[in-house]
Amino acid sequence: MSNSTPKKTDNEEIDLGVLFNSIGKGISKLIAAIGSVIVFLLNTALTAAIFVRKHTKSFAVACVIGLSGGIVLDIITPEEYIGSATLEPHFESARQLYSNIKYLDDLANQNDSIQLAAFFNISPSDASKISSFEIAPFYNENNLLKQYNDYVLDLDSLVAAEITFSDYQKQLDGFERKIHTLTVKSSKQDIFGSLLAPLLKSVSDVGYFKDQQINKLSNLELSDSVTQVSIVQTDSLLSIFEEVRIVEANKEFSNGTNLYMSEKAEDNAEILLLNRKIELTEQLEEIRTEKIKARNVVDVIAAFPEVGYLDKSIWKNKKLQGLILGFLLISLFYAALNIDSFIMSNSEE
Repeated sequence: MSNSTPKKTDNEEIDLGVLFNSIGKGISKLIAAIGSVIVFLLNTALTAAIFVRKHTKSFAVACVIGLSGGIVLDIITPEEYIGSATLEPHFESARQLYSNIKYLDDLANQNDSIQLAAFFNISPSDASKISSFEIAPFYNENNLLKQYNDYVLDLDSLVAAEITFSDYQKQLDGFERKIHTLTVKSSKQDIFGSLLAPLLKSVSDVGYFKDQQINKLSNLELSDSVTQVSIVQTDSLLSIFEEVRIVEANKEFSNGTNLYMSEKAEDNAEILLLNRKIELTEQLEEIRTEKIKARNVVDVIAAFPEVGYLDKSIWKNKKLQGLILGFLLISLFYAALNIDSFIMSNSEE
């Protein structure tokens, strides 16, 4: 039998020249397509510029009319002031908070100053100045990463390994965010200071949240007392260890021998007690922080300012809005004329 190696067939060989040629053609087509798009956009912009140049007077008149309309609106429309507050709901009360704010926003949109006045205990004339209520989660990357870390620590290691930060962001409900920003708009500048307390009360007075708050505070008080007792007991044990050390040291000196520290087991016990005291102290600090949070159903991180501020963003400028609107309307008018001429010329053919 002859030991001959099988020859490679033509189908098994890769023609690198053909492969590179195909890749080159693909890249060339892509570059050509991008170039065509760029040329098309430049031609469109040039055509538009020529068209505007031919009808400069018409566009100028339309822009002046739009600008004039914007100036008139600026004069007759009352200025709108904005006030923002930052809130942190507890006991899963965010959903109720959002529901109440949606209700108030509906009243403001319907100009129902009577209901708004009754809710906030203000005059109907002041209530009529309120134009909108908005609330949205406050997005902070650092806080979100901390929430994600706390969430993962509570999961099984296998499950936690499969949930990325991106997955956590997608599944996170807006109500589950810790901090939320409330924004109110009004034509009266100094109305904001009287709005926050009634709004918080409308959430805090709900029976479910009150029961949760009472239960939470009761548990925290118990944990606080137990932790304090544990710290006192730990201090007592440490004092006993210290007394034993002093007695042993006096015995060693009275016998005329060198001071010998306590046995290794005792050293370990003392270190464990010291560590235990540190842990209990940190635990007590956490409990008291939680007690502060639990005192309110909704905590106020930043309250409304006493005086609102004006929205000075360029897109809120009515003069600019009128100018743009005038330009767009005349452009649509000429576009409609040209389309009509194009249709009529084709129909005659």
